[in-house]
Amino acid sequence: MEKPNIETGVGSMIRMVADQVLAGAGLALLRGPAGIGKTFALDKIETEIEASGGNVVRVTVSPANGGSISAFIRAVLSQYRIETNSTSDSVDALFDLLSGYPFRSYGPRVIFMVDEAQELKPAVLETIRSLWDRGTNARLGLSTGPAFGCMLVGNDLFMGKGGNILVAGFRPLLTRVTHNIALPRPSQAEHAAFASFLFPDAPELQGIVAGFGVDAGNLRAQDVAARQSRLFAGDSPVTPGHLRQAIKMMGGK
Repeated sequence: MEKPNIETGVGSMIRMVADQVLAGAGLALLRGPAGIGKTFALDKIETEIEASGGNVVRVTVSPANGGSISAFIRAVLSQYRIETNSTSDSVDALFDLLSGYPFRSYGPRVIFMVDEAQELKPAVLETIRSLWDRGTNARLGLSTGPAFGCMLVGNDLFMGKGGNILVAGFRPLLTRVTHNIALPRPSQAEHAAFASFLFPDAPELQGIVAGFGVDAGNLRAQDVAARQSRLFAGDSPVTPGHLRQAIKMMGGK
């Protein structure tokens, strides 16, 4: 299914911060609940920045790379087929990849987008901080100095070992951040717009799935419910019964 072309509060906030971080080589933390459209917004914004001449280096963090400096850097460099012989060489290679000249009239400007950043462990966060700190002279007025903007986007809560629910802290970065943003949950209007995309020309289905999204507090719940209802319907059109069955199976009312 094609992606919806709807504007959300999350998308508007991330876009505004990305523009400022790109221009000023800033460091932003953006946190919000799962399923509110953070990654979808990043996809759109990445395309927009590159279309306007900016450079985007992006990585998605996972449990496999979020706790290891070498694994994290390798996840970035491998996208550009860059190989190194040691962790220190990898760090230097990553800075070379990220280096832009945002305070020079002819650029280029670079933003490092880190998605699912709640998975980052302190050692990796400290590495990101040290890389970002290499641009301090540029931020203090040396226009010919290299620097990059960095934007970490992730969930505000995540599951730790043993099933404990933890708050994403990002403590190693807090003394550097230029933006520390709590992202909003979708509004009722956004839920209604997304429901219209999922079930065009079906007002009853739109009302049911939008109400479920509002109760869940995210757009992902709507998307999953719609997909499950189509599985239940098979080759037949989705009915309110199919959709309510999908919602019930997901723990909704």
